Amino acid sequence: MRKATFIFAGVALIFITNIFAQDPPRNKDKAGAQDFAGISRYEGAFIQEYNTFNYTDFYMGLGEAVRKDFDGHGTFFSKYLSLKGKLYNAQYLIPSEEGIMKVYENYKDALTKANYTILYTERNKNSCFWGDDYFGGDQPFAKQTRDYYGIGGCDQDYYYIVAKGVKDSLDIYVSLFISIGSNYGKSFVGVNQAVVETVPLELGLVKVDNISQNIDVTGHSIFYDIHFATGSAQIDTKSDNQLEEIGAYLKANPDKKYYVVGHTDNVGDFESNKILSENRAKAVITELTTKYDIDVNQLKPFGIANLSPVVSNTTEQGKARNRRVEIVEK
Repeated sequence: MRKATFIFAGVALIFITNIFAQDPPRNKDKAGAQDFAGISRYEGAFIQEYNTFNYTDFYMGLGEAVRKDFDGHGTFFSKYLSLKGKLYNAQYLIPSEEGIMKVYENYKDALTKANYTILYTERNKNSCFWGDDYFGGDQPFAKQTRDYYGIGGCDQDYYYIVAKGVKDSLDIYVSLFISIGSNYGKSFVGVNQAVVETVPLELGLVKVDNISQNIDVTGHSIFYDIHFATGSAQIDTKSDNQLEEIGAYLKANPDKKYYVVGHTDNVGDFESNKILSENRAKAVITELTTKYDIDVNQLKPFGIANLSPVVSNTTEQGKARNRRVEIVEK
């Protein structure tokens, strides 16, 4: 996949935490701050605050904010992704006359055009939630965000977006909180941009809970721990642990049906790869039905060769990421 670049006609960002010794609104970026590679800022926006964490936990919402006890928090997401990886936080400020709806629509459109998958969007009120419970709570980075600007009031509208993309064979998750804020007598549109850069869980053994989360969020789950000999549909015995996890997931969801889809890289001719990818999908179904007692009517094989790459095939790393098996919910 080519590197995505977002160009916005007017976007900003807001981290919602307690106001403490904050700098006035900037007319130039905070020293050392930078845009995340491939995500260009809105014209005229400045980075008010910025920090990174080489490895930390981060939660991104997939369901509306509700009253819920979460690590002592009074409000949290009804459904969420729990991520680990390198975290990039940035707070962009832009003039308030741009309006949060324009900013939201601009971001959503740009993410889609840049081949990001939109996982969740929300419009709501009571943005106090973000400062008091989410960013102001117990997450490891929270104490580092005290200089991020807050919002004007608890009845303020906000928009929220979560999206997923791929860059340099890493999974990239983006969350954007968009609202109106004010400080030092100035109002602004704020966009709180959090980016988590993580090695895909799928590169190792994908457990039942992760399979379930993947399918709930994206409608499919990717597997790299099913191994074949080069150019063959013969499954290696070191694939047994992954097949066992898939079998357990399928048994827990007997009323649902799935496609088993084989993928290859672009080495060799297309017709041969199409046959190979379909034969690999069939081999997976044979293993699941004969060794793990899965109903054959629950699964259907497809092979699509190299028609749906995750990343570019121009590197060996990219080719390895594209050789995979997926289950896709019908």
